[in-house]
Amino acid sequence: MAPVDEAETMGIQMSTRTGAGRRVFMLGGLTASVTGLFPLSLDESPVRRVSEGRIGGIGNAVVPATLVSLADFGGTPGATRSVLISAFSQAFVSLTESGGGILLVPPGVYDFGRYADATSIIFCRNLRNVAISAYGVTFIATTTSNVVPHLFYFFNFYNVTIAGASFIDPGFTPWINWRGMYCAGIQADKSSSCFTMVDCFAERVMGLLASNNNAATRSYLADIKVHGEVHHAYYGVGASFIREYINVDLVCHNVRRAFIAYSLKKAYITVKSSSTFNWPGSNGLIVLVSAGASMGSVEDVRVTVNASGACIYTSYVHFYHQGPEIDGCMRHIDATAHVINANCAPSLFLFDHETNGVLAETGRKWDQISLHGSVTGKFMGKIISNPSRAKVPGTVYVDENLAELAESKNLPAGFYINIL
Repeated sequence: MAPVDEAETMGIQMSTRTGAGRRVFMLGGLTASVTGLFPLSLDESPVRRVSEGRIGGIGNAVVPATLVSLADFGGTPGATRSVLISAFSQAFVSLTESGGGILLVPPGVYDFGRYADATSIIFCRNLRNVAISAYGVTFIATTTSNVVPHLFYFFNFYNVTIAGASFIDPGFTPWINWRGMYCAGIQADKSSSCFTMVDCFAERVMGLLASNNNAATRSYLADIKVHGEVHHAYYGVGASFIREYINVDLVCHNVRRAFIAYSLKKAYITVKSSSTFNWPGSNGLIVLVSAGASMGSVEDVRVTVNASGACIYTSYVHFYHQGPEIDGCMRHIDATAHVINANCAPSLFLFDHETNGVLAETGRKWDQISLHGSVTGKFMGKIISNPSRAKVPGTVYVDENLAELAESKNLPAGFYINIL
């Protein structure tokens, strides 16, 4: 990237090359916007969605050819919770003894009952080289209080795939923190890698996937891939504290946060999103978080967002420093936001630092970040918001299209355009 004059580095610089030379945008303090919440009834019955794909498919997983059916252990549609949990346990033991393979879940509805505690319904420890084929399958668990159970929980694993599964929690509500099921959770206290969800669908859930390691144990998790669709949910994917290699490709409708991660490294995030005004929003559709250098900076990330419908978010991509630690960085990030008919006043990109409120000034750094995108149809918001002015030199490059859009708006105080 082009060098930046020392005199230009007191805030965030937005640079683009044109025939007239380079333009540098300096951002100062702005006021953060707040997304409103609107009531919505969830009394209607959830929709059962069957993912496309052949029965028995494993989504390109590479595992041994051994095949067992959940039905071999009593796991059939309509079976009781205890029978289903036992069937999964026995099937995983059988595959482990065989060195891995495919678990076929026969098509149908599998209802695991009601939950008032944050349990791991199907707990899998040390699973290796297993693909769960669940095309044509709907898993149901109903939360009955403010808890977050996980339907599948994988603790220490290698090369595990869930293919074709659909998930529903009729007890989920987006209006209460926290009440709803995570479809899958991952955690590790030794090296664990190659976890994949492919062709999965979730409706009315807390989220499709959550990683549950922390900063101290982040070194154990790597290589996570998620492909699927999420409707009427709180989260799509939470990929916090994974050492490296995250690939997420989601279609989302009415999801409060499609993707969030602390300390993200070496990641590709693609989200196609739509929303309506009667669903609660958040401060970011995609949220990249750093809680400080000791917790892990955010590096080497590519984000692509295609969004349409009502904007229920303060921003589409949120570069979010958090916590009191002075040092921390977000760098080597390429972010693209294509927005169609955003019928409110969001920002495409939001840069801020929050510690008991949004700071007007921060020692944290945003550096070597490239912003791209387009706006089609209605748009009433800002291209970029920067409530927390950076004291540390850093550069954020804006493509020419976004630069022109920014110039056409009423620029906020502290945002300057210099023609060099």
